[in-house]
Amino acid sequence: MMDIRDIQFLQAVAETGSITRAAERLGCVQSNVTTRIRKLEDRLGQKLVARVDGRMVPTAAGSLALDYGARIVSLSTEVEARLRASAQDWPPLRLGTMETTAAVRLPPVLKRIRDTLSPLRLTLKTGTSGELMAGLRRGAFDLVFVAEDVGDDRFASAPLWSERLVEVVPNNGAEPESAAIVFREGCCYRERCREVLGDLPMLELGTLDGIIGCVAAGLGRTLLPEAAVERWRAVGEIETRPIAGPDVRTLAVWHASSPSLRSIDAVVALALA
Repeated sequence: MMDIRDIQFLQAVAETGSITRAAERLGCVQSNVTTRIRKLEDRLGQKLVARVDGRMVPTAAGSLALDYGARIVSLSTEVEARLRASAQDWPPLRLGTMETTAAVRLPPVLKRIRDTLSPLRLTLKTGTSGELMAGLRRGAFDLVFVAEDVGDDRFASAPLWSERLVEVVPNNGAEPESAAIVFREGCCYRERCREVLGDLPMLELGTLDGIIGCVAAGLGRTLLPEAAVERWRAVGEIETRPIAGPDVRTLAVWHASSPSLRSIDAVVALALA
């Protein structure tokens, strides 16, 4: 496989027309240039340079290699410059968050990030707490916002918000169907549903809107953070009932040795602001 150094040697010979002058430009002895070009030709199975009227000039295959090589060198230079600039500013950050957190808590945090950390390149994905922690372990995320009871002591963490859970039922005066409408496996609110509502049949959905819509239609009930359902309660689509038990804290969790640590610290600070 050609590497950047192969391309640089070939470019030097083509531009100077001489092994000697190419060696001077590259800061090495002539034999290094000759050996490098010969090994590259052997690897590719084609002559890349030939002597014509006393000058070393690219063959047709050499010209093709140089055309691709110039693009490779340009891309390599570009990505190095962007990564250096990123390191000086804010390393890119892959954030994973629970659906309910994304709906209620995250919008003001994202606005503060836009206003104060505009160069930060942030990607966002939602999932259950279990899915997010699994992603953090395999390196798919740099930072996750998850429920406290699925935190992992092997990672650094900071408490962010405390969520009061409520039972959510339709706003029509009738008792809903005997079903629990829940997020996918790995959601802590799903486990609390089982604890509080008992062993009901479960209707599993992937979005907060979908769950609220099914509750409003009388298909079942659920447990969710009070803050996450307030707007639906305000317009009369659902009702909420208090439940016994502790609040659920949301944690920020990350690798203490993450290369994005500077961005992580800044985003966690803005979440707490």
